[in-house]
Amino acid sequence: MNPTTYQTHALWQAINSIKIGKRFRKDLGDIDALARSINEVGLLHPIVITPDGELLAGQRRLEACKKLGWEEVPVRIIGIKEFHEKMIDQA
Repeated sequence: MNPTTYQTHALWQAINSIKIGKRFRKDLGDIDALARSINEVGLLHPIVITPDGELLAGQRRLEACKKLGWEEVPVRIIGIKEFHEKMIDQA
């Protein structure tokens, strides 16, 4: 997919303002190992949220950042309605 087909914005967001709704993944795995990796090399991929702050992707990364004591995380904001419309148009 061409990244210009839907609008995204990157910025920093307060962790406590990110809403975690119903998730498919129940077992988050080894958060300690992920936290160590993020501490050593940084967060390579931002958390993905909707414009109203609902988590779309990155719950493990979010939990690891919490464990590291971060108060804010880099996020990519995706207008999911527009994203889905673009995906349907391309199908």
